[in-house]
Amino acid sequence: MLRMVLYFDVFHHPLRRVELAGLVGGTDPDAARKVDGALATLAARGLVQVREEWCFRPGRGDGIARRRQRARNAERLWPLAAMASSFLARLPFVRGVLITGGLSKGSAARQDDVDFLLLVQPGRVWTLKSMLQAMRRSWPRPVRELFCTNYLLATDRPQVDDRNVFTAVELATAVPMYGPEECHRLLVENAWAERFVPGLAWSRARAAAALPLPTRRVARVLEGPLAGRGGQRLERAAVGAWDRYWNRKYRWLDDATRAQRFKRRDDVATNHLHDFQGYVLRELGWRLRAAGLDEPVALTGSPTTAGG
Repeated sequence: MLRMVLYFDVFHHPLRRVELAGLVGGTDPDAARKVDGALATLAARGLVQVREEWCFRPGRGDGIARRRQRARNAERLWPLAAMASSFLARLPFVRGVLITGGLSKGSAARQDDVDFLLLVQPGRVWTLKSMLQAMRRSWPRPVRELFCTNYLLATDRPQVDDRNVFTAVELATAVPMYGPEECHRLLVENAWAERFVPGLAWSRARAAAALPLPTRRVARVLEGPLAGRGGQRLERAAVGAWDRYWNRKYRWLDDATRAQRFKRRDDVATNHLHDFQGYVLRELGWRLRAAGLDEPVALTGSPTTAGG
């Protein structure tokens, strides 16, 4: 519980009691009562402050007003995000659509974009990414910002590379929109995340209740001709083009950093120029140490550590 409160403090994001109960208790029907008892203990020790439905790091109660405003922004953004999700679910090779980022946590600034994680037919990750890029370039800026598809993952290898508290929370809070089977499998295949978010069972139940993929006549028409060798050649050409583009545009990054932030395997495509994940883990690390907790923010073997 304390880890979750301190994690969300990095974002100046107080948690509601019910949210905390979901994160640590999952589907336990007695989670709310247990959380209330534990919060009382943490508050008595001066590690957590509680005000009405909110719990937060001591002295950070000003975040409540900020969070309420961001919640109102998120409510206005959700109908547009739902429309964008429906559009993405109809594209060729898409097998699952999840909303991530701030919106998945009920928080948004006025001009925020919508972050998506797409689950993709194996062997077509880069073809889809190239299609999305071509479409986005033709749209006006306000529309483009509704389609921030910065994480594409093949359904045959849905394990997330970086096994740390940041990716665990992103998995646990991701909102499955379409493709229940693949969204559920994503969380099952990343069961390691329960080490950081014990309530992952609740997220798996929500994933299984996602909407089925809509009727996709146009997608099937486009997928058919790309099912064989022609599609394989197009996929190789797409990943090669992206590789050259990123190496040229971001040549000021060293090879290892560029490979980490711009993943170019056949099963995954990510593009994150700034090391936001590393920043969050560093900030959480010093909060944990200040609270007297000596625990890892990443699992052994993960490429990302507390030091970024």
